[in-house]
Amino acid sequence: MTKASTHPPLPLGEAGRRPAGPRTGEGWRPNEPAPVQVQRLSGIVLEAADLAATRAFYEPIFTHHSGTWEQSANRLLFSTPTESVEFVRHARPRTYQGGGYHQAYRVPAAKLKQLAQSYASAGSALEWWREDHPDERVPSPYLEDPSGNRVQLVASDQNGRLIDHVAVEVYEFDYCEYLWVTTLGGNVQYYHGWRREDQIEAKQWASGDDPCAPWTRKDNPSYRDFLIVDPVTGEERPARFAGEVGAERPSGPPKVPRPNGQVFYTYGDSRLALISATRVWQEQPEEIVKSTPRLVFDVAQDADAVAEALAPTPIPWEREGNTIYVRDADGNFAELRSPSPSGRGQG
Repeated sequence: MTKASTHPPLPLGEAGRRPAGPRTGEGWRPNEPAPVQVQRLSGIVLEAADLAATRAFYEPIFTHHSGTWEQSANRLLFSTPTESVEFVRHARPRTYQGGGYHQAYRVPAAKLKQLAQSYASAGSALEWWREDHPDERVPSPYLEDPSGNRVQLVASDQNGRLIDHVAVEVYEFDYCEYLWVTTLGGNVQYYHGWRREDQIEAKQWASGDDPCAPWTRKDNPSYRDFLIVDPVTGEERPARFAGEVGAERPSGPPKVPRPNGQVFYTYGDSRLALISATRVWQEQPEEIVKSTPRLVFDVAQDADAVAEALAPTPIPWEREGNTIYVRDADGNFAELRSPSPSGRGQG
């Protein structure tokens, strides 16, 4: 294994990114070509406690795709000619239950409702939610696998892809985009949460009229929601001064409906969503670069070229054969698979 030295944290203003984060619009790309030529998001590696139960859960979903299963004592793999979903056995799997992390798999549209109902009949908790991406405005079914990984079923009869999209949570979009956009070349397809109409739409959720996924909205107040107006001067003051200025102090923390920030990126015909973190998650130690859960990307360059492209960046990385492992600033992991002599990079 080859390990690159870890660079210091990325200074502000040196990320080669948009100055306003995701707010400058869909289709944004850096002026310079991305140094790593990603072709597509081609796989996921997840954690699972019971591999037999995991296979039994996913077989009704994956049976609609031409692929094969491989299983060993600590590993379960489903692979098609172009994609893979792998499960690594852990006694206490890291699944980020209750957050926005999820994996979406395509199933034939004619079978979606029947398949979802079969899981509900078997005892799985089934939710019908919608998301904010333009392709996901109609509610679709969400489940959790036996280990707690959240699964979305997407009705689609297009091009045979298994993985429709994957979503992970981040705290700082700008810093994380240095990996996902500046380095790996993701194209901003759509963003949500920064426009006035997004704010207005959140009020429908607060009234109970919008079945949007829970990680797409929030009702925690910002500091401005605790300000009061001085009845004499009109000045906004913190609520702790209510008695001094003769204004009414709020009786409790207000609940203010807001959209949660989300940005959607494309890599070829695949899609990744970054969601503003819904809670504080325990990150793995910063020296760990190869871990799970992680995303898998196919890249056009050989591993030597990818390593050369990553060397001058602050991105931590490790190399094993034709595969290079990377980690973003908020602890999300990925592997970059370069072509191998057999055709498809396997690392």
